[in-house]
Amino acid sequence: MAHLLLIDDDAYGGELVKALAACGHEVRWARTMADGLKQYRRDRAEVVLVNTDLPDGSGQDVLAQVRIEDPTTMVVLTSARGTIEEAVEAMKQGASDFVRKPLDVADLELRISRALSSRRLATQLGYLKARQARGADISGLVGECVQMRSVFDTVIRLGQKTTRRAGPTVLFVGETGTGKGVMARALHYNSQRRDGPFVEVNCASIPENLMEAEVFGAERGAYTGAVASHVGYVETADGGTLFLDEIGCLSLPLQAKLLTVLESRTFRRVGSSVERHADIQMVVATNMDLHAAVERGAFREDLLHRLEIIVLNMPPLRERGPDRMRLAAHLRDEISREYGLPSRPFADDVADLVERYQWPGNVRELRNSLEQILLLEDDPVIAARHFHLRGRMQPRRVSKPHVAVSPGGSADKDIEIDMPAEGMALQSVEDALIDRTLAMCDGNVSRAARMLGVSRDQLRYRLAKRGA
Repeated sequence: MAHLLLIDDDAYGGELVKALAACGHEVRWARTMADGLKQYRRDRAEVVLVNTDLPDGSGQDVLAQVRIEDPTTMVVLTSARGTIEEAVEAMKQGASDFVRKPLDVADLELRISRALSSRRLATQLGYLKARQARGADISGLVGECVQMRSVFDTVIRLGQKTTRRAGPTVLFVGETGTGKGVMARALHYNSQRRDGPFVEVNCASIPENLMEAEVFGAERGAYTGAVASHVGYVETADGGTLFLDEIGCLSLPLQAKLLTVLESRTFRRVGSSVERHADIQMVVATNMDLHAAVERGAFREDLLHRLEIIVLNMPPLRERGPDRMRLAAHLRDEISREYGLPSRPFADDVADLVERYQWPGNVRELRNSLEQILLLEDDPVIAARHFHLRGRMQPRRVSKPHVAVSPGGSADKDIEIDMPAEGMALQSVEDALIDRTLAMCDGNVSRAARMLGVSRDQLRYRLAKRGA
């Protein structure tokens, strides 16, 4: 059943409404453009059937307004004197169909069914595009450390300079799980190519004997089992971005074909002599040392030179400082929303664990750990004991401030304090200053008290409080 709106002042309208209702549709009927648009705005019909000639306007006017308000609504134009030219123009303006009167109910029902199928496909495509673009907004990504801010700034700059006609080749380098794919997607959706496809290919997941056909396509009969022509990833990405992850896994012959695509923007399907044009931006990623691979003869040096136009290094999670806890909180909230779960706070010991653990799987490992905890643990607070980690932990570092006191004849002494990056307690600064002054006074409490500007009893009290 569909929700239909008929806009037509012909007398046959009532009979048509009854016929369509008998087919299971919910139908509203308006006789003027003004009433029709009013009903459309109130009820949001899925399909609008509108006559080209109306007392206060035209079907083309209704079509234009509906397309502005909701492009997913299907509009079928009807006309008693429609011409082929008029039908072609209507389709160019966005009509889903054009039907000449008198209307046949069975034929109209078929056209409505096709219009609904088109609407569902458009809705699904819009959903898939929105889902793929989710998380690609730079402002929504977590990263305050110097390395990540540099990556973000470069991606924004490249996005501004990438056009529908040209886009630089970009190489993301970093350990597995550092977010290379996320940044490749962000680059695409923050450029003028955002309306084109973003095609992601994991080169390590495709068998070597199928890789060429998968990437470049194949003609029917090109190899055993090729019963039909096959469009490859390069063609699929036309007008958009092709992201090749783990490019170091490509064989040398495929590297040569990829170099041709990068240099001439052309390629051939397997089994074809026809040269095809590739309108794509190439973005690649690797966790390998490609220079070492060149030395081993496993990677083409000329391809590496072509890929190194723009190189972005993704830092491992263990080197991202305070970003680690920011990411943990962000991922916890994101996973909670995905599963419809209430967000749970972290216990105080989680920050120490997140800081000391090496995170060999990087952001991916952190996300997987939090997802496991949120799904399997019922405690209201997420604690360190909930993390089942197998990697290495750094030993706890107890930071002691270094205090240097420069003696002089004046009352004001020059004091230098080396503040560790993670900070320190104020009490530890006072303790270090007392210790340094006592050392300068060879342990003489009276002299040290005079240097510190306190009484002897006050200094003794502070020493006793420390147990010294």
